[in-house]
Amino acid sequence: MEKTEKQKMLAGELYLAADAELKRDRQRARRLTRLYNSTREDEPSDRLKIIAELFGAVGETIEIEPPF
Repeated sequence: MEKTEKQKMLAGELYLAADAELKRDRQRARRLTRLYNSTREDEPSDRLKIIAELFGAVGETIEIEPPF
């Protein structure tokens, strides 16, 4: 079975960045980043949820200063 472009990328191999799955991943990351940047300082739980969705898993003490 041939690897997907995402599998190739994660393995450090040459891959096609124009792949549809990778494009969707980039669009999702941009959407979540915009959403994170629109949060206020007094919304730490919202920020944590967005960052966890973006990265998959994070510790509870993570903090990223917008703009990100």
